[in-house]
Amino acid sequence: MSKLVIKIGGSFLTKKAMSEEFPGTLDLILSEGRAFIEEERLKSISVEIQAVCRKHQVMIIHGAGPFGHALVDRILSGASIETLDVHRSMLFLNDALRAALHGIGVNGVTTSPLDCVLFDGKFRTGELTARMMELAKCGNVPISHGDIVRSSGMAGRLGDYEVISGDVVARDLSLDWRADSVIMVTDTDGILDRDPAISGGKRIPRIEYHKCIEVLRGRAGRGADVTGGILQKVTSCREPIFSDIPLKIISGLKRGNLTAAAEGAPVGTIIESG
Repeated sequence: MSKLVIKIGGSFLTKKAMSEEFPGTLDLILSEGRAFIEEERLKSISVEIQAVCRKHQVMIIHGAGPFGHALVDRILSGASIETLDVHRSMLFLNDALRAALHGIGVNGVTTSPLDCVLFDGKFRTGELTARMMELAKCGNVPISHGDIVRSSGMAGRLGDYEVISGDVVARDLSLDWRADSVIMVTDTDGILDRDPAISGGKRIPRIEYHKCIEVLRGRAGRGADVTGGILQKVTSCREPIFSDIPLKIISGLKRGNLTAAAEGAPVGTIIESG
């Protein structure tokens, strides 16, 4: 039974390109937030996660989309938004994912980074990963997400808080848990040989880490993104990749891709140390 860290990207799970229209107050997020979730994608990926959980040990991380990035971007631009509303907004998105999983029998249990991670120039994620591993031992499917965390001994980008990407959580979890692979679910068919904004790109089935970094440099993201986009996703996973934990980047838009990737089928792009 393989141990898989599955990271569901905000670009797949949410309408990230609509970041400018995302509500700026918690009340509006609670009342209008579902309009920014890709509901059909949420349902389809939940069904695939259920199938993967039958054969593998799974931990799930999800990204933020506008539920995190849009609010942080506005705070950094001087908007009057309560910093903790970023966390509350992320919990709204997390509740939607957890409810979808519970509805089909997957007992997902969330541990939020805000509850147990500190930033002191480095993200101290040991307590988070330990809690998630304990949940897994008890038969649960642990879930976490991108978030804000308290900053200690230095100012974070948001004053007393720093932004932690779900990619960082996936990295540290894969190392501490000693996962067999990290699978990132996105809205593109793995790594393409040209920017997805340009038509005609072809999927690269397998690529060495340093070559992948060269291919990705200079590619722009879509919508607000305060954690670096696809290049940052790959560089965040450098240590797992060089610890023989390959990174698989797949499209969640193709039904069956996640279950296929979990079984080792050649879908998406596999990034290895070389």
